[in-house]
Amino acid sequence: MKLRKFKKSDIRQVAKVRSSSYKEFNSSEHFKKSARDRYLERTNSNKTDKELLESIRLRKDNIFYVAEENGKIVGYIKGKKEKMGNLFVVGKSHGKGIGKALVEKFENDAKRQGSKVIKLAATLYGTPFYEKMEYKKTTGVRNFKGLKVQPMKKVFWLIFLRIRYNIVDIFECIFEIF
Repeated sequence: MKLRKFKKSDIRQVAKVRSSSYKEFNSSEHFKKSARDRYLERTNSNKTDKELLESIRLRKDNIFYVAEENGKIVGYIKGKKEKMGNLFVVGKSHGKGIGKALVEKFENDAKRQGSKVIKLAATLYGTPFYEKMEYKKTTGVRNFKGLKVQPMKKVFWLIFLRIRYNIVDIFECIFEIF
């Protein structure tokens, strides 16, 4: 398995991964069927590449990686430094560590960009996975545009503690000087 940055030429495969994974694992997680249909329409295979790129809201500040096996995209992760937007892995590739590798890659990029926390809206199916990755539920299940989601977040305490202890060390040094 190889992780690499998303390229615009990946859009068809990414759309297929998103659509097939969502249909297989998340299609019953909605308050309104129309919300599910609207979500799936965003990656409809009848759309042009340009339309698909617009539908995933590609921005310069995105962290966006794909996972490849034998030259085929089997998963992807997309978001911004403090908000993970999408993680999808095709069903036959579940249990191989692909999702974990993508999340770790995302987290490392987010930390490099200065993030101290990552928030996400997990699917009900994905919630146990994120809990294993040390994300914590922040509320109960919520209605996000008609879809059922579980708000979660992960705080990078080690970074916070390093900063805090460095400040304490500085104050101790100042105190010793006086």
